[in-house]
Amino acid sequence: MGTVIQEVFRYRFHVLRWQLVQVEVVDFPKPWLLFHLMVGLSLGYMAFAFFRKWLGWGRGIGEAASGPRDYKRSSMVWLIEVFVQRQLFAFSFPRWLIHILIFYGFLGLALLPVAAIVLRAGGYLAVSNTLPHHYLHPEGYFFVKIWGDSFGLLLLIGLASASIRRTLLPEVRQTSNQLDVVLLGLLLSVTLSGFFLEGLRLASLPAEIVRYSYVGSLFSPPGTHTLEQLRPWLTACWTFHALLVAILITYLPHSKLRHSLLAPIVIGLNAAEEYKREDLYWPDMKKYSETRSPQD
Repeated sequence: MGTVIQEVFRYRFHVLRWQLVQVEVVDFPKPWLLFHLMVGLSLGYMAFAFFRKWLGWGRGIGEAASGPRDYKRSSMVWLIEVFVQRQLFAFSFPRWLIHILIFYGFLGLALLPVAAIVLRAGGYLAVSNTLPHHYLHPEGYFFVKIWGDSFGLLLLIGLASASIRRTLLPEVRQTSNQLDVVLLGLLLSVTLSGFFLEGLRLASLPAEIVRYSYVGSLFSPPGTHTLEQLRPWLTACWTFHALLVAILITYLPHSKLRHSLLAPIVIGLNAAEEYKREDLYWPDMKKYSETRSPQD
């Protein structure tokens, strides 16, 4: 009983400490019109490019498979192949690990706005009406920062590992083409520019707040800086990061990254037939590991 009471008081102390910390909102000018224009054009081109590819693929689609579908087994195949990627695991563990880091890094960052919407709906990202603005519930801000840094770190490790693998392994370098290098460069640029932007945001905040951004804080400029000094740099870095994201969206239909969007759809459509092919699954799949390709 004494241990339980101690844990309760420790939890209440941490909550009270968070409530006493004022997290100031880092406001700086953002070219929203340019941002919406760039992203809108990029998304429009991406949709058009995927539509053209879909029309080309549709010419080769045969008749649908006959017989009843086992939706339970199809769902199981879809979940395992998309979120575990066990076929890739059987062929090459290093490739699987790199793909998993990149996949879940992207997935976590993509879900970050959803988590922020949920927190905002619950009032945990509410901002005060006073100047300077600050968050009324710092725990919501800390949760967002820990989430973003954690999944951003997974993505950065995965991209760095893929780059090192292509640089150091001759068999991988020989099978890579220029488009692979461009894609990796874009992904690394987007990830690093995001961390640099976060580091600039943190440069004007106290250490008790910065420590929750345990990766972004490593990209903060040295020395002490005021928000007024940082605003031009924040605007420039934010604009550059947004431009890189728009370029990546435009390039996505022509890169290997398109598989991250199309693979779940294809797996879902073929899941029933895939399940019947026992050669694709354990333990028979181990005998195909010798025929694997070193290329990602």
